[in-house]
Amino acid sequence: MVLNRDWGVEKIAEHLDIDENTVRGALDELAEASLIRSSPESEDVLHPVNPSIALAPLMARQEAELEEYRIHIARNRHMVAELTSEWESAQETRGIAVLLRGLEAVRDRLAELCEQAESELMSFMPGGAQSSVALEASRPLDERHLARGVRMRTVYLTSVQADRPTREYAAWLARMGGEVRTVPSLPLRMLIVDRRTAVVPIAPDNTHEGALLLTSRGVLAGLNALFEKVWEEAEPLGVEQAPEPGEPTAQERELLRLLAAGHTDEGVSRQLGTSVRTTRRIVARLMDALDARSRFEAGYKAARRQWI
Repeated sequence: MVLNRDWGVEKIAEHLDIDENTVRGALDELAEASLIRSSPESEDVLHPVNPSIALAPLMARQEAELEEYRIHIARNRHMVAELTSEWESAQETRGIAVLLRGLEAVRDRLAELCEQAESELMSFMPGGAQSSVALEASRPLDERHLARGVRMRTVYLTSVQADRPTREYAAWLARMGGEVRTVPSLPLRMLIVDRRTAVVPIAPDNTHEGALLLTSRGVLAGLNALFEKVWEEAEPLGVEQAPEPGEPTAQERELLRLLAAGHTDEGVSRQLGTSVRTTRRIVARLMDALDARSRFEAGYKAARRQWI
């Protein structure tokens, strides 16, 4: 019933190869145990109830009243855990998210989703420059997607412009019909397929932990809007707009904003995709430009100049 909610008595009896009276008797027992309940719309329609909630009071009473049933209760707990796992799996496949545990599971699902893409792939790629090996591995896949007429829009960090392999790859991608832009920092790593499916990391700071596959229309509406907002503000790779004389670049403004928000040099480096040494060199350059003797003074003067 957890996995096949539309099955009635007849279908259950047929699947289990038992008579309908036996099924009805079992349903009565499940109802007494609060494992199933009638639908608000119709008493003839029964729905399973999360077993971890339904059986918890029963097991608590058994433990209090009958010490000798501990082994039996332990077996019940194991059964509840299995049923709960099935329940949660059923919720995931019908609901908001599917959990992808581990890097390999994420990679396999990403490859599958990209191959199934019909119209567009939109992605945020934080983390700085990509390795030559990763770029070369992506080349035949991206070429195949573009040849099928799939639009590809990718947002990298501004810092990748200092990396020659990434610049060359982006130039090749543009020649093939892909679109690449850059921004100083990105909120998260993300892939959106055909505006209907998104993949985001469980923990933004540790992509090896796994990812969430999202299909909820409400969630996707928000993620699509986020992508379009960032895309609109991003610059084409290699065409960064020069600031006015004496004004900071977009990357420098973002660095000042992150420092003002309380990020450490290491945290700023992760957000910008730069090394800690590069981050500190930019900070020193900004302090000189602001004629500031401390970071606190630099923050104050940057705010006075409306740089942040």
